[in-house]
Amino acid sequence: MLQARLSPLVRARSMGLTRAVSTSPRKYSDADIADHAWRQTNHLWTPQEITEKMETSNLKHSPVGVTDRLVQGLVRSLYHSFNFVTGYHHEDPPVSAIEYRLILLEAFAGVPGFLAAGFRHFRSLRMLQRDHGFIYSLLEEAENERMHLLVCMKMFEAGPVTRSLVCVSQLTATPLLGLLYVVRPQLLHRFVGYLEETAVHTYTNIVTITETEGTQLNAAWKDIKAPEIAIAYWKLDKDALWIECLRQMLADESHHRDVNHTFADMDTQTYYGQDNPFIHEHIADHEERVAAKAKSIFQQSLEQMQKNRTSSIGPLA
Repeated sequence: MLQARLSPLVRARSMGLTRAVSTSPRKYSDADIADHAWRQTNHLWTPQEITEKMETSNLKHSPVGVTDRLVQGLVRSLYHSFNFVTGYHHEDPPVSAIEYRLILLEAFAGVPGFLAAGFRHFRSLRMLQRDHGFIYSLLEEAENERMHLLVCMKMFEAGPVTRSLVCVSQLTATPLLGLLYVVRPQLLHRFVGYLEETAVHTYTNIVTITETEGTQLNAAWKDIKAPEIAIAYWKLDKDALWIECLRQMLADESHHRDVNHTFADMDTQTYYGQDNPFIHEHIADHEERVAAKAKSIFQQSLEQMQKNRTSSIGPLA
């Protein structure tokens, strides 16, 4: 079977869909890791990449062992409870159900990455050792989820009930997820991997329904413009639509799924003693953004020169 006990990274390797294997792995020196310029730069997904990510929405990790099954069972229980609380159903969900769902989902999803980064930070201090770059991916994940929430808050209103649920979920999730990490870090990453599987499934469904004529989401969102914060974050066109934000969030969640399942598959020695296998992605995203900025500045300079051009037979105008 396609999903039979293969990590998402291995499956993606066979399908050619994961950026993690887009370049040959190499050993990073202390100096490489000490260069903080490239940290927390989000990836800008191309239409082709987003399509590929949507095609992976049905790829699931098959539990290996009792702990995986327990964690998957917990996520399944939370998923169905979440559906009930938000009034979500797959066929033609009302707009209100999606609004509640995205706010609660993104507010919750920003917790685990920050927790794991905090634990690794304190361990690095205790052990007097470097972290091998894992903190960067975890903080980028947490920041990315927080940006998802801020983008959603530009589109939706959160009433007292929604705000109360966000506070309750954070107060309960933080100690429980922290305990999970203390017991075994890989358990928390597996939990997030399964959680992101449900997120990818949900976002794929939302995008598909929004693009389907006659649905409630299509009627409400088909012509809605993307908020400025989303255009700036994902470098979208100025006239981008809200549906393009949803596609970017879908791709982000799919990457979180693959990263966390990859971390969960590591043994303790690899998890703490080897380099984060996703470092090159952060560096590539940063370099791409720097190159784009330099090109923009150069283009502006050329345009300014064109405005001040004149013709003269002398050495100067």
